[in-house]
Amino acid sequence: MAQTRQKHVVTGKTTIVPLIGHPVEQVKSPGPMNHWFAENDVDAVIVPMDIRPERIVNFFDVLRATENCAGCSVTMPHKQAAFVASDEVTERARRAKAVNTIRRSSSGKLIGDMTDGMAFVAAMAIHGVTARGCNVLLIGAGGAGTAIAFELAAEGAASLIILERDQMRQRALMAELARLYPEMATFVQVPAGMTIDIAVNASPLGMAAADSLPFPVDRLKDARIVADAVTKPVMTPWLIEAEKNGLKVQNGEEMAVAQLPIQLTYLRFMPPAVKSGNGRKGSSETQESVG
Repeated sequence: MAQTRQKHVVTGKTTIVPLIGHPVEQVKSPGPMNHWFAENDVDAVIVPMDIRPERIVNFFDVLRATENCAGCSVTMPHKQAAFVASDEVTERARRAKAVNTIRRSSSGKLIGDMTDGMAFVAAMAIHGVTARGCNVLLIGAGGAGTAIAFELAAEGAASLIILERDQMRQRALMAELARLYPEMATFVQVPAGMTIDIAVNASPLGMAAADSLPFPVDRLKDARIVADAVTKPVMTPWLIEAEKNGLKVQNGEEMAVAQLPIQLTYLRFMPPAVKSGNGRKGSSETQESVG
């Protein structure tokens, strides 16, 4: 008879990892992360916490003071607030001006990173798609969108079309990409005759039933993949339409699951040498490049 695994009991010795957002009912990472803790006999637990934006500063004060806390995971709308609250940040976070993972040091210092871009590329690799040499359409240049943009540029994308309502945000991202990746072309609209290889929605479009589609699917007929960062619903209307048209799709839940080895490494539950799902080792920048 198979043995029943003993249920993990939270005690005063348990390390806690809050996952903060507003709302948090849509988050996907607590299940797989708590499963990993249980399977690897790690006395830790990740707990979703719904915190209103006007109270978020108080949370970071509590985080600094909580001795049995390894750090926290951050989702919308707190990524920019987490960037401001962090005492140190990685270069990735500095570029995005947003933080989605905070490691708390033994002295209470908060060290922030932005791993959405890494998770997106890791999830895409599972589908057998790489950005190298591709024309990429990116809708949304917020924290997640900016992180994805830089990671796709680092992967060798040929061009990046950035659709963003906030023109100042759009221009700032394009200027920084031009400075760091001058070989990659950037556009504010799809050039006539250009084939889009990868289409990414990193905006909130699709979360509400009444939302319009981020981009017309009939203009993506040759895309290698259509991807969405929205996690609820898992299959957004945009992805459903793309799938109906025979296109390969990647949903936001896949990106969230791909965060698991990246965040576990950053929070130092998993050693850097352990490979993540896309075969890349834990980044030395994730561990040390802060300032």
